[in-house]
Amino acid sequence: MKSDVVIVGGGISGLSLAFYCAKAGLKTTILEKNESAGGSFNSHRYTDNDASFWFELGAHTCYNSYQNLLDIVEACHLSDSIIPREKVPFMLLDGKQLKSVFSSLNIFEALKSVPNMFSLKKEGLSVREYYSKIVGVGNYNKTLSHFFNAVPSQPTDDFPADMMFKSRPKRKEVLKNYTFTEGLQSVTRAIAKSKGINVFTSQEVTGIEYLEGRYAITTTTGMIHSAATLALATPSAVSSRLLQTIEADIAGHLALLKAASVDSIGVVVKKKDLSVKPVAAIISPNDIFFSAVSRDTVPDDNYRGFAFHFRPGESEADKMRRIVEVLGISADKIIHKHEVINTVPSLKVGHKSWLEKMDTMLSGKNLLLTGNYFGGMAIEDCVSRSLSESARLKRG
Repeated sequence: MKSDVVIVGGGISGLSLAFYCAKAGLKTTILEKNESAGGSFNSHRYTDNDASFWFELGAHTCYNSYQNLLDIVEACHLSDSIIPREKVPFMLLDGKQLKSVFSSLNIFEALKSVPNMFSLKKEGLSVREYYSKIVGVGNYNKTLSHFFNAVPSQPTDDFPADMMFKSRPKRKEVLKNYTFTEGLQSVTRAIAKSKGINVFTSQEVTGIEYLEGRYAITTTTGMIHSAATLALATPSAVSSRLLQTIEADIAGHLALLKAASVDSIGVVVKKKDLSVKPVAAIISPNDIFFSAVSRDTVPDDNYRGFAFHFRPGESEADKMRRIVEVLGISADKIIHKHEVINTVPSLKVGHKSWLEKMDTMLSGKNLLLTGNYFGGMAIEDCVSRSLSESARLKRG
C-alpha cells in the first residue's frame, strides 16, 4: 500500500503529526500495534446495561496553555465538547490518613526559601536542585518530590527543571483546565477520522527497509506499506530498534535515552460503596504506587474511578491488595478493572544537547521523529514536536 507518509505509532504524537501532514495534502497512514489508537489518550470505558462510565489511564487533563492542541480541537469541531474539571483537592496519604498538601509543608521553611524563585534560573538545574531551593530541602524531600514523581510515575530528582513544568501563553477564553464529555480519546478519534488519514490498528511493525528512495514498512500481518516519508512516533527504544538497519547512527543516538514503564490499573467502584471524599488524586510517599488519579474531577451519579500508577515489578496480588487498602473497600466492591502499561522517558539535565544533535542528524532526511522525549512530556510538548517535524517536511 502506497502513501506519502507512513507514521508508526498512533498516540497523540503520531495522530497530531498525521493531522498536520493530512492538512498539507499528504496521503497519510498510521500503523498502530494496539487494538485502538490513542496511546495515553485512550480513555477506557465501562458499560453495564444502559450505564456507561469512562476513565483515563494515561493523560488526565488539558490546559488553556495547550495552544497547538486547541487548534486541532477546533479544527476537529470538538470545542463544544470541552467541559470543566471539578475543583477537588490533591491529597497526601500519610499512613491511613489523607492530608492536604498545605498541611504537610513546613511554612517557615517555605517562606524563607520562596524568595529564591525571583533570582534562580531553571536552566541547567535538576528538579531537585531547583525546587529544593524554592521550598526548602525538608519540604522538597517530605512532600514536593512525591508530587513531582507522580507526574511521570517515576523518580524525577534528576529531571531537567526547565522541562518539568513550562510557562506557556494561555488562551484566556478557554477553561484553565478541562477535559471532554467523552474523555480525552474524543480528540484522537476525531483526528483519526480526518480526511486524508488512514489508521490501521493491530499492525505492529516488524521491519523497515529503504529501497530506491522509498521506505518499505512490514507489519506482523505481512502487509507492506510504502512511503516517501517515514515518521516514528514510538518510544525511543522502539524507534532505535526499527532504525538499526537503515539509520544506524540515529538508532545509536536514540539508544542513549532511558525510559520507564508505568503499570497502571484502573478500577471502577459504585459511588455508594466508597466513603473516600472526592479527590483529584492521592499521592502516597514511598509506596508501591506513585499516584491514584481520580475521575472525581468529572462527577458521575453512579460510579467513581481511580487509576493507580504503580512502580514496576510489583505482583498483581500486591497491587490489588494496596488498591483496596487505600480505597477502604473489600475486593468484591471493585466492579471493573482494566490494566495498561505505558512507556515514559527518563529525562536528564543536558537533554537539550542530545536534542540539538538529533535534529542535526535528521536534517535533510525524509525521516520524522516525534514523541514525548523531545521538548517535554506534556501533551502540548508532543503536539508541538509533531508541528515542528511537519514544518521540516514542508521545507524539504
